[in-house]
Amino acid sequence: MEYCKWRDDGASMISDDEGLGSDSSASTSQLHQQGNADLMFKSQKQCVKNSIECKWHLAEAQQKLCSLELHSSESLEQEHAKAQADSSKLRQTEQEWRHKEKMLRWGERQNPVLSNAFSREVFNKSFINIQNGNKEADEDKSKSFVQKYEEQLKHFGMLNRWDDSQRYLSDHSHLVCEETANYLLLWCFHLQADKKEALMEQVAHQAMAMQFILEMANSHKVDPRGCFRQFFQKAKAGEEGYLEAFTTELEAFKWRVKQYPLNRSGEISEEMQQLKSLNHCCLDPTEVMESLAPDLKRGFQLQDRQVLQNVQSNVNPQVSEYYVKRCIDAGLWVVPPKEDTDETRMMETS
Repeated sequence: MEYCKWRDDGASMISDDEGLGSDSSASTSQLHQQGNADLMFKSQKQCVKNSIECKWHLAEAQQKLCSLELHSSESLEQEHAKAQADSSKLRQTEQEWRHKEKMLRWGERQNPVLSNAFSREVFNKSFINIQNGNKEADEDKSKSFVQKYEEQLKHFGMLNRWDDSQRYLSDHSHLVCEETANYLLLWCFHLQADKKEALMEQVAHQAMAMQFILEMANSHKVDPRGCFRQFFQKAKAGEEGYLEAFTTELEAFKWRVKQYPLNRSGEISEEMQQLKSLNHCCLDPTEVMESLAPDLKRGFQLQDRQVLQNVQSNVNPQVSEYYVKRCIDAGLWVVPPKEDTDETRMMETS
C-alpha cells in the first residue's frame, strides 16, 4: 500500500463517528506493519548482497595469497604484501557490516514502529550505497519476470545438487539474473513464516548460489550467464576460500531468516501475499512430472500408492508434502469421490 494513496483514502473517510476513527487507527497500524515487513526484506536483501560481495573478494584475495606463497621473487613479494593488505581490509569491511546488522536488530527490538527510519539511516551510511534507479520500472520488470517464469523459479529453488543446478541453468540461462535471486530470497521468508523450515533451508541454498553467481559476474565485469559454470566448478572442486565463504553466508542467511519472520507483526507485505496466493490450477503437468525425483516420478506414472508411500517415508515430510501437493494440483493424481481410505488421506496435503 502506497503512503500517498492511504493518506488520501484516510482523509476522505474522516468523520465525527468514533467507529470510523477506529478504522483509521487500524489502517495506520496496518500501514506501519506492512512498511516494516517490506523494509525488513529489502534490508535483509541488501545485507546479503553486501556481505557476499565482501566474502567473494576475500576468498579471491586469499586464493591469490596462497598462490603467491609458492614464489619468492621481489615482485611477487610486493604482490604478496598487497594481497595481504587487501585481505585485511576486506575482513575489516565484513566486520563493519556485521556491526550494522546488529544495529538493525537492536533498533527493531527497541522500537519496531521506528525501525523503518532507523534501518534507512544505517544503510544510507553504509560503505556501499547502491542507487535504486527507476523503482517503478524495476518492479514492473520483476513482476513480469516472475509471472512468466514462476514454475521454473520454483523448480530451480528445489534442486539440491550442484550438477543438477548447473544443468538446469544451462537449459534456462534466462534465470541467471537478479530477479531470480530476489524471488528465492523472498520465498525463504514466506516458507519460514509458514513454519516450513526444511524447505526454507533448501531454497536458501539456491538463493545463495544465485547471489554468489551474480557477485562473481559483478567482480569480473561479465554477464552472469557467461560465468555461472565457473561458480559451480569452484563449488564442486571445493576450492579453498570459496566453498567456506558460501557455507558461512548460507548459515548466516538462514539464521537471519529465522530471526525475522514476516508474520510476527501480524501482517505480511503485498509482495509476499501475491507469492502466497499462487494459482496452482495453472501448473503444467509435464514440468511438474519432470521436477520429481526418479522414485517419486515412477510412483505417479504408475499411479502406485504403495511406491509413493515408500518414497514419502524416506524423505523430509515437508519436502514430500511440497511435491505431492504440486502433483495433485497439476492433476497427476486424481482421487475418486468415494475413495476415502487411510491411504488416500495420507496423500492429501492441504
